[in-house]
Amino acid sequence: MLKAVIFPFYDSLTLKQKSEFIFIEDEVKVHKGKARLPRLNRGICRFDWPPSSLDLNPIEKIWRWMKNEINKLETVPTTKEDMIEVLQELWSEVDPKEWRYLTERLTCKLEDVIECKGMATVH
Repeated sequence: MLKAVIFPFYDSLTLKQKSEFIFIEDEVKVHKGKARLPRLNRGICRFDWPPSSLDLNPIEKIWRWMKNEINKLETVPTTKEDMIEVLQELWSEVDPKEWRYLTERLTCKLEDVIECKGMATVH
């Protein structure tokens, strides 16, 4: 995701835009180790996001879509290698433009979560 989408987008920004750019990651372990170094080396600022904030995490909708697609398969992957292949195929189908609405609705989602006092929203 970083190499294919985030870095090219970030590199296309002006200096002022880069200074305002914030990359949102949740607090899962994979985002804390060596995986964060390429982002840090590029100087991309990060915003800590709660790991269990499904209502506020647009990528969760994509993960759900991927899980549903896997469940539709005639043959379910049984090895790690098979699962990696299936996930890579599905990921290649993800068009950021088609999912942009999830981030565009984030302000509304924040308002919903505040209204629900931090509990899961209905939308």
